[in-house]
Amino acid sequence: MMNRPSLITLVMLLYALSCFTVEALQTTNPRKALFSRKLASLPTNNDSLWCLKALPASDDNNEEQISRRQVMNTLVSSLAIISTFDQDVKPANAYYTRTFPDDLDFENGDTSRNLETLREEKIRQQKANSKNSMDYIKADPLTFRGPKDLLTTTIWGAALWCLSGSRSNPIVTPLANALYDEQEEEWLQDRNEGMFASVPPYLYFVLSAVFFFLGVLMDRLVLLATEGDANVSLQLASVSLIAGGSLELGRIFSGEKNLTRQELDREMMLEREFDEFAEKRLIKGGNCHRSEVVKAFRRYYAKYRQADDQENPLNDLEIERLLKRWNMKVGNEPMSSAGFFTGIQINEQADVFVSQQ
Repeated sequence: MMNRPSLITLVMLLYALSCFTVEALQTTNPRKALFSRKLASLPTNNDSLWCLKALPASDDNNEEQISRRQVMNTLVSSLAIISTFDQDVKPANAYYTRTFPDDLDFENGDTSRNLETLREEKIRQQKANSKNSMDYIKADPLTFRGPKDLLTTTIWGAALWCLSGSRSNPIVTPLANALYDEQEEEWLQDRNEGMFASVPPYLYFVLSAVFFFLGVLMDRLVLLATEGDANVSLQLASVSLIAGGSLELGRIFSGEKNLTRQELDREMMLEREFDEFAEKRLIKGGNCHRSEVVKAFRRYYAKYRQADDQENPLNDLEIERLLKRWNMKVGNEPMSSAGFFTGIQINEQADVFVSQQ
């Protein structure tokens, strides 16, 4: 690595060399020397020198400027290259010389320890750990040996909560009837009638304790089945939680969750309104597309003209669901993949009559 004093010295030498080169170019130009000799041979009176002053500049000056520029460019390039040597250069650390022994035997010729012996020792140690775990479970099954057991039990409880239906699982209603009076709790009456209702926070706390205890039991059963392998229990709990979460999301988006009382009342009102619409605007025979039925339904009920109405919101998917239920109830063929219903059609004359009114 080059230090700064030597770098400054080198720069000064290059600058002196460039100056010497420029001076040499100026004095050794043959055309300029010839021009100087001719100029010296001319008369020195003032009348003959005015023409020299009027002469245009020759190419010698241009050549000198080009030479000077070349020298300066060379100097700048040299300085740029030398400046890179001022940086700290570290040796490459990506490659190391590695040596491997020619013989993989143990030191001092010890033949009692080989790969088979090491494998047997590892298996023996795993069996000893499993036996200790089994003895611990049998001696005190409801205690935790460390944070890992607590984590596994918690994950098992959450997985069982999701797999059983979360807030709609079959344990909630019987437990609520045991803790609350149905005559005093309206939400409990709704649950006993098969509808969904939110439960009080205290009941959530009780349910958490119940499912935590179920997680303890599940963890102990898995440990007994796997001969005390805690890693297998943790892995199974994690996979079960992922599956339970996916199943719960599927229930929510598919509409399989129980409806609340307000949602059930609205659903029953929509079914009555659609039955009235079908009686007056749908006739047997032919076929029609689902979009045509949706438009006819919105024309029949003015309050549903806009899907995003603030007072009576109703989107197209809800109307299509009502149409599918009605179509199944009257015994027609299911909707085709293209969205057509066979056996029903729109009563165009009734629509025209309504529009004329």
